[in-house]
Amino acid sequence: MTADQQPFPPIRLLSSQPIPVTGGNGVDLRSERVREFLQASNLAPNTQKAYRIELERFIGWSNKAWINVTPRDLAQFKHYLKHQCQTRQGQPLSPAAINQALTALKSFYKWFQQAGYMSLSDVLPTAAVQFEKLGEPLPRHLSSEQMEVIFQAVTGDEDIDRRDRALLAVLTHGLRAEDVSALNVGNYDGIRLRFVRKKDKSDAIVPLRQAAREHIQAYLERRQGQREVLTNESPLFLSYDFRTPGQRLGYQGIYYFTKVRLGAVTGIPNLTPHRFRHTYASELVELGIDSLLARSLTGHRSEKVFERYIKGKRLAAAEDAFFRAIGEQ
Repeated sequence: MTADQQPFPPIRLLSSQPIPVTGGNGVDLRSERVREFLQASNLAPNTQKAYRIELERFIGWSNKAWINVTPRDLAQFKHYLKHQCQTRQGQPLSPAAINQALTALKSFYKWFQQAGYMSLSDVLPTAAVQFEKLGEPLPRHLSSEQMEVIFQAVTGDEDIDRRDRALLAVLTHGLRAEDVSALNVGNYDGIRLRFVRKKDKSDAIVPLRQAAREHIQAYLERRQGQREVLTNESPLFLSYDFRTPGQRLGYQGIYYFTKVRLGAVTGIPNLTPHRFRHTYASELVELGIDSLLARSLTGHRSEKVFERYIKGKRLAAAEDAFFRAIGEQ
């Protein structure tokens, strides 16, 4: 054998043992991968929170490392969600809740593969799992009569009253609650709001009705009259809660304003901030604005999702047209 004819190195057999779930220091590597995934993602804060809960739920159910999870495991996990998991009220999980858990896992495994933790040629364990079928969503837009009741409920001239009227004016232009909370004075130029949507980091320009502009102006003038120095970085909406006075109004504060305070006064059930978003989308279509232009105002990228928002309004309009046509209205 010459110097150039070296023997082949011995074949090394790879261990067939599962990859350990914890590292040498006892840290659960599965949770560490979840942390990395959420840090690398471009998800809105509420979506990040929901995904973390669902991924931790899976970790609590399975004792396998992420790389060792199989399609069969995912099928069994889905069965577990459907037949063994319950809400805090002791009810079975809804199809939408099950789909949220599956969506979190699908999104995680897509990142897991792209991040190099598994081969790009491997089939993802989530590839075969199917979403639950959802029924037709109930209309969530508010009627013109309900909107009139809501506007009439926000009266008074205290600081919080002026804040509430300005806040309601912005919510009725279709902004998500997390975007409203993040608004600064500098995002308002006297005519429109310019901001970056938290959900997808897209630029948004939302023109405001004159009445909305007047409510915002009245609120800001009240704050300036109390010697508050407003800068571009000042929060547009302040909290008047005794625990956080003068701080930025948070998502929970906006939710409390609509569902608890407005809901109690108006008697409208489940009056969440998002219902104003549905109502705004329906109003745009009713005004005859082209769907593409309307979606640029609401921030919907998907025509399918936008159609779901306005379906209830169209069904109601069709019913009204029918009764008018037969002379019963």
